[in-house]
Amino acid sequence: MEEVFKEGLVAIIPKYIEQKGNCTVLYGAKSGPRLLEKSIKTTIRLVGKYYMIDLSEVKKRYKSIILTSNLMPIPLSKQDILIPVKTRKPMVKNDGAFGYVNIRYIKGIKKFAGSTNILLQNGISIECLCNPRTWEKHLRNGRIMSRCYEERVMGVAEEQERYKACIPASKADIAMVLREIKEQYKGQGI
Repeated sequence: MEEVFKEGLVAIIPKYIEQKGNCTVLYGAKSGPRLLEKSIKTTIRLVGKYYMIDLSEVKKRYKSIILTSNLMPIPLSKQDILIPVKTRKPMVKNDGAFGYVNIRYIKGIKKFAGSTNILLQNGISIECLCNPRTWEKHLRNGRIMSRCYEERVMGVAEEQERYKACIPASKADIAMVLREIKEQYKGQGI
């Protein structure tokens, strides 16, 4: 599972597998589909752990911005936002119907009567059972979350820079700057 995360997580899709039951298929940017014998809910929790994301905190922080508390996009980074996509009709009550697709890897969509196919950059096509309006809403919410994530991360980075600016330079800092200056002017007779 970690290999898929390292190469780039493209999609997480719930799937019923005969003799195994409720499973999840992971799609990586470079590798083919990988079957995980876990439910979509468990897989999402594992993704959150790997990327060090508190999913309940994501809901709290973004529900007022996106105006929904269900089917929230999951921000992994500024470019990697997983958006919910209905991919199957559940057989029993607690089976998940929604998978997640990374907006970074979406190449396009094809609309059919009753479904939409999401075309991904790695050549995979995922059937989405949402109507086009719902699909566009999920995509829009993912893009909004991407912008909010960037603003939040940039705010933290600016705060850290302001903090660093208040710390006086040490002798080691000054010595390092002098070495760099000497290196730049080396050979110029200065």
